[in-house]
Amino acid sequence: MKEEILSKYPDANVELVLGSGGNFIVDVDGKVIFSKVELERPRFPAPNEILELMA
Repeated sequence: MKEEILSKYPDANVELVLGSGGNFIVDVDGKVIFSKVELERPRFPAPNEILELMA
């Protein structure tokens, strides 16, 4: 996913922050745009889904 984001936004600061509880969160400028556990059916994002949410 990091490569996917950097391919469109080469100057983006993409970092992995390890946590616990099985969550997967994508935060852009302090705003959560994707959270696995907040979905009705928890899942990881589909290919390009994060880029679509960032647009």
